[in-house]
Amino acid sequence: MTKTADGVPKAVLRADESGLVTVSAPPEWWRKQGQASGWPEYAEMFAQAGERARSDEVCGVMGRTTYRPCRHNIRLHGPCPHHCDTPLRCHCAAPRKKGGWCRWDLRKGRCDHHPDSYDAYMAAIRADEEEELLRQAVREQEARKEAKERRCRILGVACPYCDAPPGQVCVRTNGEPRTTLHGVRENLWLHTEAASTAPCSYCEAAVGELCRTASGNVADAAHASR
Repeated sequence: MTKTADGVPKAVLRADESGLVTVSAPPEWWRKQGQASGWPEYAEMFAQAGERARSDEVCGVMGRTTYRPCRHNIRLHGPCPHHCDTPLRCHCAAPRKKGGWCRWDLRKGRCDHHPDSYDAYMAAIRADEEEELLRQAVREQEARKEAKERRCRILGVACPYCDAPPGQVCVRTNGEPRTTLHGVRENLWLHTEAASTAPCSYCEAAVGELCRTASGNVADAAHASR
């Protein structure tokens, strides 16, 4: 430990990953530096040390009663259960007489000390469930719309399996219409889509031409090079 000119030990500065700065020094040092004109420079030095040591991997929220930053490791243990963005989600969160809030996990049931908080918790859960149902309905509607548009595009090509012309649905061997389209028709549509955008360097098919095998027949699918 270095010393000043008059032999008084200098402060020992330590900063942890939460940004908390600890300065250890004898009373004589504090009296002298606290009255010195350069004290603001020391305060700025302490603040910079805490900012440099501060890690995004820890919670760092200042405790209401301890006045110390929380050292919960978010990277290893996930969101801090005490200082998360939505503490009312699972905690009772009722104000306590000594400060802070009740941390009873409402997933275990009603809080014996604050039973009213459970009703608010269940109301929030039901609201979240209703919102999720609405989001699910929107996703399903979008999926049906996308499937319908895809089916219309596939109908734009003839079916090589049942010879259904473009615009008409596939048929069974007895001539009855099918509810689903043949897989080879979908593959042909995908092949046509790929052929409409780029030539094939493997079989030298031009843009708009389907890939062909070595025997000259139309390939089942576009070549990987396309």
